[in-house]
Amino acid sequence: MQELLVNGAPFCYENAPKSGIEADLANFLADWFSPADTIELQTSGSTGTPKTIRVRKEYMRNSAEATCRFFGLHDGAKALLCLPLRYIAGKMMVVRALVGKLNLITTEPTSTPFTHTHGPIDFAALVPMQAKTTLRQQNGRAQLAQARTILLGGGFIEPLLEDELQTCQTDVYASYGMTETLSHIALRKVNGTGRSPYYSPLAGVKIGISALGTLTISAPHIGVDYLETNDLAEIFPNDQFRILGRIDSVINSGGIKIQAESVEQALASVAGVQVLVVPIPHPILGQAVGLLWEGSPHKEKELQQAIDGLPKYHRPHLTRNVMLPRTATGKINRAEAAKLLK
Repeated sequence: MQELLVNGAPFCYENAPKSGIEADLANFLADWFSPADTIELQTSGSTGTPKTIRVRKEYMRNSAEATCRFFGLHDGAKALLCLPLRYIAGKMMVVRALVGKLNLITTEPTSTPFTHTHGPIDFAALVPMQAKTTLRQQNGRAQLAQARTILLGGGFIEPLLEDELQTCQTDVYASYGMTETLSHIALRKVNGTGRSPYYSPLAGVKIGISALGTLTISAPHIGVDYLETNDLAEIFPNDQFRILGRIDSVINSGGIKIQAESVEQALASVAGVQVLVVPIPHPILGQAVGLLWEGSPHKEKELQQAIDGLPKYHRPHLTRNVMLPRTATGKINRAEAAKLLK
């Protein structure tokens, strides 16, 4: 069994704590070192309804090798694990540590992951909300400066955050990818030398545009023969690309992917009320849930009780009682409705 260095010492997953990030790490390693050639992953829902998939461990290793090679991560380099291990981003940090023989530094997933770290970190993967919240701390820039390289993924990087990162000495990259591509398949430099608004595919990745205008991905080394994403994209002659927007209705709130339809279904029990969930801008989370509802104002209390029963991240940050716009066939016009909360 391959040894994993965690916080400077060999990790014995049989004797790991019963809770917390190291317990999750132990569970993942038990799965990883099982005789099975595949491992189960939970998709976030960015390409449709969240689902469970199985992928070959070989493909995850190949993805990890590509990341270690691109960022020059060598034996003993410190990699920060500060993301939940139930999703691909956290899992791939562990696989990178295994493949690259890195020293995995663990901290419980929080909005300020560098609060409890000490000394330099060679590589850290964060969601934009973590970078944003860290910069709001009194010594936020000094905290981010602990990392030589930061990989931002799992959410929209708002222009204000990108501007603030220009004053950071840390090299910051934005990633493009999803569970089905085993983390990122393209990167763009966010700050400093080489800064670009466009993503560049990693070696072995081929991209294209579908008939719907969405990005397609082919990367056989990670088990992707042809994948149509839900992201509208524009490709340039040098194979760089930019994302124009989403074709689906996923709301990405601080790295948490929220399916608008699932929130609507949860509120459908309120009789006499028609609801529509749309994304709204949020200064910290990037996006948040906005709720438009049609019905008698007397229904507001009952609707609020249903909202209170939703998971924390699914609760609307802004609610408005309106007459929902509809198409000629009577369907709700989502594009027009979204403008009502701007």
